[in-house]
Amino acid sequence: MASWLPETLFEIVGQGPAPSKDYYQLLVTRSQVIFRWWKISLRSEHRSAKPGEAKDTHEEFLENSHLQVQIALIFGARVLDYVFNLCEGKFDFLERLSDNLLLSIISYLDLEDIARLSQTSRRFAKLYIFVYESFPMTTFAIMEFKLMEGKMSEGSLSPVPVYHLTDGIT
Repeated sequence: MASWLPETLFEIVGQGPAPSKDYYQLLVTRSQVIFRWWKISLRSEHRSAKPGEAKDTHEEFLENSHLQVQIALIFGARVLDYVFNLCEGKFDFLERLSDNLLLSIISYLDLEDIARLSQTSRRFAKLYIFVYESFPMTTFAIMEFKLMEGKMSEGSLSPVPVYHLTDGIT
């Protein structure tokens, strides 16, 4: 795995499906998948139950169908798929970049592409809202007007100028 990745790649906590009150944690590190559980019950037979932990390497997890079923039941199939991808070395590097770096990259995109990017994940949607609220509406209106003006005056076959968030902003 890439050395710049943090030690903890993914972590999620949650409660078991109803009527269970049990508490679960799933932690994926660079080398292990750690599944922890705490039994929570008012019944006297479960009061002495101690917390449990299962640790598997990534390779062991990919073959451990019992643990996979538990994770799917508690956290859902999407979380299981994501953990599978992490264990297979398939990382979403774009999601792991800092907000400042992503905003710098976004500044080179046109508004339509930023809007499309915002539909790919919650994080990009939040960044889109930040960008949208950070610049006055007049900036967006001016940029859209210039785009339309370029289409009309230059004809349909000529290139349309693309205005970026950094254009005209000092």
